[in-house]
Amino acid sequence: MLTKVAIVGRPNVGKSTLFNRFIGRKKAIIHDTPGTTRDRNDYEVNWKDKKFIVTDTAGWSGDESVFSKDMERQLNLAVEQADIILFVVDGKIGIHPFDAEIAKQIRQSKKTAILVVNKIDTQAEETKGYEFYSLGFDEVVFISANHGRSINELLDKVWSNIKYDRTTKQAQEVLKIILVGKPNVGKSSFVNSVSKEERSIVHDAPGTTRDSLTVNVNFNNKDYILIDSAGLHRGSKMKDDMEYLSTLSTDYAIEDADVAVLVADASQGIGETEVKIARLLHEKRKPVIVAVNKWDLIEDKEQAAKYFTEQFRERVKFMDWADVVFISAKTGQRLERIFQEAEIVYRQYNRQLTQEELNALVRDAVARKPLVRKGKVLKFKEYAQVAVKPPVFIFSVNDLELLHFSYERFLENFFRERFGFHGTPIVLKFRQFFRISGKSNIN
Repeated sequence: MLTKVAIVGRPNVGKSTLFNRFIGRKKAIIHDTPGTTRDRNDYEVNWKDKKFIVTDTAGWSGDESVFSKDMERQLNLAVEQADIILFVVDGKIGIHPFDAEIAKQIRQSKKTAILVVNKIDTQAEETKGYEFYSLGFDEVVFISANHGRSINELLDKVWSNIKYDRTTKQAQEVLKIILVGKPNVGKSSFVNSVSKEERSIVHDAPGTTRDSLTVNVNFNNKDYILIDSAGLHRGSKMKDDMEYLSTLSTDYAIEDADVAVLVADASQGIGETEVKIARLLHEKRKPVIVAVNKWDLIEDKEQAAKYFTEQFRERVKFMDWADVVFISAKTGQRLERIFQEAEIVYRQYNRQLTQEELNALVRDAVARKPLVRKGKVLKFKEYAQVAVKPPVFIFSVNDLELLHFSYERFLENFFRERFGFHGTPIVLKFRQFFRISGKSNIN
């Protein structure tokens, strides 16, 4: 079990900036608006051969809003489950009255805690932060998360508090599954149902999930990383900075994921937003599962399933290789099927054909449907699979001008008929055959 490190503190003291520093990239949204971070966000960090889970949390505040109460509950759970607490304070403005209250709650938790005085850009400024020793913590580090100052020193302190277990087996690759869809289709409910706790705040207000939330879950005795993304909208115009940053966060999260689950609402069907999201996933060449949620609300399920499947195939023709699964995050119906499908499509995403298999496929494809145009026959001179994730195939042909889109489509369908490539895009590239000094043009 990896050590859990929770980053806590008031709003806008730099917790998300520190989180991004730890993981080495901009994952958490950073904005001046208090309460930008609402959910707990987990990520695995490796420092000097020791791994730990770092958790970004919502800011501790006295706000009485509905969201603030949910955020406070998320924060308290993060502290309860953490092994080490990083208490971040703002070194620029000094001790805030609420810092003392947070310090008291952390001491009552009896957890290992490190006080992190942030926004100290130079060594000369450290004298300003000496007042924070009055909060009563033995370990204090002065850093600048924004500029990266003393981050390694802080990581070393975390490292020194992690017990190294030599009997721990080397971790296997953990599948990262991202849930994408428009607002309020049930992505956060899916995460909460699988994790068996309220990891994502669920609310009727669109835009409740702002950041891409990463959660480590264990399903049927296997570890997964679930990514709950901010809801994507149909239009191209952003209402405000927060919506823009949320969309950007989702975009980055899609890049990082292994498998994408496109979540749709059973009461609304496949609309323009789902088509737009499907196109985005297709452009990023990700394996995809389509999950139609809130299936518990549908009465005539047999007829509705047929309608939804036909609707998806008609409106998203470029992704007819994706399976449609009907689920209910609320009741847990068929959630296990999503994980089963994810394992299958990821294996297909990584599939590497042998040259013998590829030779037989090309031979049989040409025999079934030779391409003759303008009195010329298209010939495949050389071909090879050059990549996986997704599978990429390059074909050198005798005359590139003979090739037509319809024949490319035929070849893709032939690949899928022969080898499946279930749930994953495949890429076919064609180039003019040439030979230089006895070398082929397949690299």
